Amino acid sequence: MLNPVEFAGPRGLTLRGERSDAGDHWTVLVHGEGRDLDAWRPLAMWLGERGFSALAFDLPGHGASDDPWDPALAVPAVFAAIDFARSQGAQRVHLVGEGAGAIAALAAAAGPAQPVASIAVFSPVQDERVAQPADVREARAPKLILVGSLDDDFLERAETVFRSAIGPCEMVKFPVAWQGADLLLGDWGAHAREKVLAHLLHTA
Repeated sequence: MLNPVEFAGPRGLTLRGERSDAGDHWTVLVHGEGRDLDAWRPLAMWLGERGFSALAFDLPGHGASDDPWDPALAVPAVFAAIDFARSQGAQRVHLVGEGAGAIAALAAAAGPAQPVASIAVFSPVQDERVAQPADVREARAPKLILVGSLDDDFLERAETVFRSAIGPCEMVKFPVAWQGADLLLGDWGAHAREKVLAHLLHTA
């Protein structure tokens, strides 16, 4: 079961989301530009059933969170979500992101003030409006990159993030054109979920 939450975000904006309550190991789920937390709801519930508290929230200007959207707010919004998770008793925080939200998660994890246990990113798309590549590559926690290999553009972008990564990093390619959280759907969805879970358990 997911319960509605809200917490303070950057520039005085209120961020809203949903959380499952399953323990002190948390996953913070960050959607991509133009999406909202609905993309992550099935994964949040699935992880909750497996012992991970999950927080799926809307970035500024998306879903139920306050306007406006500014890509520069994505990383501070992830910081705010991590702070909220810790305020609710999180002992270890894992980040999961898609698209530009994946870049925001990686950049947030690079900050020494925001240590995270691991990062799993779906179809990361480098976006300098969100974070500079040099900041993104500094995320040293164990990383998992998932991408649909039948879209050459997304595959190339994911491989760029993979090649520049510092520290442990695994990339999994699925033989589909779907990207982002949509990789959790269809015939390969169960495999994608299991890869994320294995990554979380390995770093829990």
